Amino acid sequence: MITLYIDTSMDDLTICLLKDEKILSKKTRKCKNEHSVYTVSYIKDVLDEVSMQPNDVDTIMVVNGPGSFTGLRIGVSVAKTYGYLLKKKVILVSSLRQMAISVKNQIAISLIDAKNGNYYMGIYDMFDNDVKYEKFASKDEVILQIEKYEDAKLISNKKFKIDDYEVEKVELDIEQIVDYYKNENPTNIHDIKPNYLKLPQVLEARE
Repeated sequence: MITLYIDTSMDDLTICLLKDEKILSKKTRKCKNEHSVYTVSYIKDVLDEVSMQPNDVDTIMVVNGPGSFTGLRIGVSVAKTYGYLLKKKVILVSSLRQMAISVKNQIAISLIDAKNGNYYMGIYDMFDNDVKYEKFASKDEVILQIEKYEDAKLISNKKFKIDDYEVEKVELDIEQIVDYYKNENPTNIHDIKPNYLKLPQVLEARE
């Protein structure tokens, strides 16, 4: 099975082509606010590198959030268009859960800084494949959950501290992520959308 993995959820853009969960080609770039410039061209690059055509892809996996509002819209739109035009399966990947998949720990707490003392937070029991918690949370709520799951590994897309708690930067294991999600049911192409967990304030004001 050929899988195209698309992650535009953070400042780093990652496009990866895999065969049977093994990486064939990969392109990454720090491109804050420039995902629209590179996403499509990087997809072409990873295909060209192994002499494949767009129709050779069987499944598209796209990280649909939470994360960068603009980045998520771009990645999801590209995956949705690709899937629709070429009639390919599209599987949605959680940015929080994929971090937990990438570490060897029973309980993992994934955090993404949402600014102003808030976080996107996911708590996962990777042995039982159970989601304990996944939401937009204040710093106080994050501390409460860290104290509740005291043996959890604290991870994020970058290294930082919350009070006295060290949060480690996790290196995504894309092969492991694709293996984990490969048996997920694809999402109906018309239902594909970003998972923001919380809308930006400017959009909340319109609701």
